Amino acid sequence: MASPPKSSKEPTRRAFLGWWLGTLLAATVVTAVAPLAVYLFPPRDPKQMKEKVRVALATPLASIREGTASRFDAPVGTAFVMADGGENNSAGDPTFGGYVTRKDGQLRVLAIKCPHLGCSYAFDDAKRHFLCPCHGSEFALDGAVLHGPATAPLSHLTWQPGPGGNEIEVDGTSIGG
Repeated sequence: MASPPKSSKEPTRRAFLGWWLGTLLAATVVTAVAPLAVYLFPPRDPKQMKEKVRVALATPLASIREGTASRFDAPVGTAFVMADGGENNSAGDPTFGGYVTRKDGQLRVLAIKCPHLGCSYAFDDAKRHFLCPCHGSEFALDGAVLHGPATAPLSHLTWQPGPGGNEIEVDGTSIGG
């Protein structure tokens, strides 16, 4: 007895294995790419809205002398948003403090996170520049790298003078619940 001929609608073993391997490959690619996509394009929290954060300075803006810096911290429940970045800092990353500096008569506001590994750096009055205690990076008052291992300059914060002489308004966001 001869077997009945196969109809053209029935899949062959080769077609079935092709579809099965294709599906397995697609699932593997999606499993590997999905976490990378979330890492590269993190979801934004809809509750986090960009806002101006008002900060009182220890030294009024007009009193910040050439070659000096004044440190400030973010109020509780807020963070500042970096305007630019390099190495481990990226535009849009949060930071919780900064410095207002005066160099060549120009005021700048810098985020307090070292671009190398994110440590908080300090201003050295004697050297008149910033020192990172973690790995020894040094930065000029305008944020430029003077000595590595950091290779990127300090990140800037977008700001404007506040209503009081000792206040500034920095782009930031509310954090927490």
